[in-house]
Amino acid sequence: MNKFLINQIVIIVLTVFSSAFNAFSQVGINTDGALPDSSAILDMKSTEKGFLPPRMTREQRNSLTTPTAGMIIFCTDCADDGSGVLSIYSNGVWSSFESCLTPDSPVAGTHVPYYEQIVWNWDTVSGATGYKWNTTDDYATATDMLAVTTKTETGLACNTPYNRYVWAYNACGTSAATTLTATTLACWVCGDPVIINHVMGSVAPVDKTVTYGTVANIPGETSKCWITSNLGADHQATAVNDDTEASAGWYWQFNRNQGYKHDGTARTPNSAWTSYIDEDSDWTTANDPCNIELSNGWRIPTYTEWANVDASGGWISWNGPWNSGLKLHAAGCLSYSGGSLNYRGLYGYYWSSLQYGTTKGNVLYFGSGISRVDSNVKAYGFAVRCVRDN
Repeated sequence: MNKFLINQIVIIVLTVFSSAFNAFSQVGINTDGALPDSSAILDMKSTEKGFLPPRMTREQRNSLTTPTAGMIIFCTDCADDGSGVLSIYSNGVWSSFESCLTPDSPVAGTHVPYYEQIVWNWDTVSGATGYKWNTTDDYATATDMLAVTTKTETGLACNTPYNRYVWAYNACGTSAATTLTATTLACWVCGDPVIINHVMGSVAPVDKTVTYGTVANIPGETSKCWITSNLGADHQATAVNDDTEASAGWYWQFNRNQGYKHDGTARTPNSAWTSYIDEDSDWTTANDPCNIELSNGWRIPTYTEWANVDASGGWISWNGPWNSGLKLHAAGCLSYSGGSLNYRGLYGYYWSSLQYGTTKGNVLYFGSGISRVDSNVKAYGFAVRCVRDN
């Protein structure tokens, strides 16, 4: 057969194959003869083998000349840890498909309800870098809790059910919301305990949860409700001369919100102490530790309230305050000069909310042979007992 005839046959065969591929614009690669899906130009099916794109290093990938948008390769060293990862060329740059998973939704923990607050809790979520919490199902306005998995919410109504919402998040995205549900305790009346979760900060010197007893019908102020231990004390004192830190509670300088714990050796915190206060102000509500820590109307007693219970109770020594329903004891004080501990187990000093002058405040003062409302230097650290209208 001559050379011309052979060339003509080859041209005819190629034309036939080209026409066939142009007529059939989809390709299916499989072992069962199935037609490709109607939406795919290329449909590969296998239960034993995978698709293997071109493999190259980062350097080789970056040296490609004018890659086309949408080009995909497997880069053998492009992941953050130096391992392989798929890369796609888009918008003039190579991007890698790193493994990234949105965290699961948090699981609700055991919540702790009180009369007018709830401590909300949820479990940690694997892969989450933080959590958001909200009173409504709105992630955009939620409070970022960072890695914290608990939220204390105050100012609630007693005997009331509440729903709250929490999300887990990381760099990849945000989980669906988890609904937290709890009901506050039945409404409080004086005589019921007050359970407070003190959190170390600008008021409480340490973290701890305290159950404060309450009492009413104190002679001289029968319409008021009082706590029966000092603010910050673990429990009520065991005797009038009880000199333990657990019974004394914390100490405050006049019109200062920071409380101080003294274990007999060291003061906590060991900073922010001032040795001199000269200001023309009573104790403000914003700085009142009773209002801040107990809220809901609790406050430091006024000068008049201390004077009334002292006079009506006939207090002439520390036996009067101790034998009353208040169980006031000799908690001592912190010196204005350096904040050292003095007189614990010997004298009791309890702030009122009224100043005596710019450098002195009014205080209930008693010892083994004396009890009266007096004045003293504002820079002293004295105990605080809380009261509210009943």
